[in-house]
Amino acid sequence: MRNLLPEKAVAIERRIWTACLLFFALGLIGAPLPIQAAERPHDSLDLTSPSPFRQVAEKVVPAVVSIEVTREIEVAMQGHPFFEQFREFFPEGRMPENHQPIPGAGSGFLVDAAGTIVTNNHVVTGTKSIMVTLPGERDSYEAEILGADPRSDLAVIRIKDPDGRSFPYVEQGNSDSARVGDWAIAIGNPLGQLEGTLTVGVISAKGRTDLNIMGGTPMYQDFIQTDAAINFGNSGGPLVDIGGRVIGINTAINAAGQGIGFAIPINLAAKIIPQLVADGKVTRAYLGVAPRELDASYAEALGLDIERGILIEDVMPGTPADRAGLREGDVITQFDGEKTEDVDRFRFMVAEKGVGDKIDLELHRDGKSVSKSVKLIEFPEDEIAARDQQDWFGLEVEDLNDSELRESLEIDTDSGVVITRIRAGSPADRAELRVGDVIQKIKNIQIEDKEDFEEAASKLRGTDKRIGLLVQRKAYSTFLFITPE
Repeated sequence: MRNLLPEKAVAIERRIWTACLLFFALGLIGAPLPIQAAERPHDSLDLTSPSPFRQVAEKVVPAVVSIEVTREIEVAMQGHPFFEQFREFFPEGRMPENHQPIPGAGSGFLVDAAGTIVTNNHVVTGTKSIMVTLPGERDSYEAEILGADPRSDLAVIRIKDPDGRSFPYVEQGNSDSARVGDWAIAIGNPLGQLEGTLTVGVISAKGRTDLNIMGGTPMYQDFIQTDAAINFGNSGGPLVDIGGRVIGINTAINAAGQGIGFAIPINLAAKIIPQLVADGKVTRAYLGVAPRELDASYAEALGLDIERGILIEDVMPGTPADRAGLREGDVITQFDGEKTEDVDRFRFMVAEKGVGDKIDLELHRDGKSVSKSVKLIEFPEDEIAARDQQDWFGLEVEDLNDSELRESLEIDTDSGVVITRIRAGSPADRAELRVGDVIQKIKNIQIEDKEDFEEAASKLRGTDKRIGLLVQRKAYSTFLFITPE
């Protein structure tokens, strides 16, 4: 028995340890399983609930239209290698211009059941025909332009259904209340063929200015920046919030980067659209100065004891500013009680006032503060257009025979004319031309001196088509385009 007892004890002890190890193993392997199952993400989601973006698409896409346009451009035979061999067959060797139809595409969105559509001016300007197609439909509607505003790059067109159909339309949002980081959803027809495309991002920034936009740079800029994908063909389509309300009109992209697009705020457009529908144009107030944003470097160069404000570079004769006694070199520090430090904001302040309004200006002049009261008039579109033609779209030029001028502007060419002055807000200004640029070619006309320039300008006066310039800017050449108004 003594010999047996230890053996039984060992056997029992082994069974106990085996049981303990088994229960321990089951505890490690089995116990956590129900907890892991409860923590799986998909178990906590309601997969039957639709995406909020799906709801936006269902609400907005039916009111976003595809716009197809046709333009005619002039193609010069002169200088073309193929046509040059036939020059002798034309009278005096002058070859004709060839007009070619060029198709284009963009987007727009319906704002009422009657068929009123908002888009960009650069989508429909200079067109011979405009056709509009709704999503999922084969038949197109011919559209008419109700009004266009190049200064804001907005246009309103209209389609009509012969059977009196009511069209779907979008809901207007509030771009002022939109904030950086809010959802932003762009809808349109990228590349002119991918209708009803919806892309999602956020508002990346607000109040973007100083953008140079292909097809025409607007004077009044206050863009919403977004990383929602915007491509060619999206122009004129809506940028909407998470509720499917329009907060902007997609207008421009940065072709050199990704995830950078720009839209006109709907609150800005809402002030313009009713005027375009009713009158075909926008009536704005006018002060009559050429403004420049003052900063520390300009202040130091001019010997001013103030570093912020709007510097008056020029005062137009006979304008409200002229009659009120404003002078070149004055610095506007307040406009009707509001500080003026940003030139784009200043232009908005003037433009948004009513014609006939009296406004109070605070000026800095010769180290002192001066107050002026000015009565604004209507922006003189015809007069400014005539002035543009007189000074050739707002620029003045000189020959390159002044060696000091050439040295000071770092000009290293003998042919062409140098730009010596550009009027603020003119077509030349909006074309991004600069003082010191050397114009060497206008369209297909070689420019050797001021006489050539004046002859070319005379030929092109009154044109409503874009004019290409070959410009030398310091060490390189570039093409810039003036868009007449």
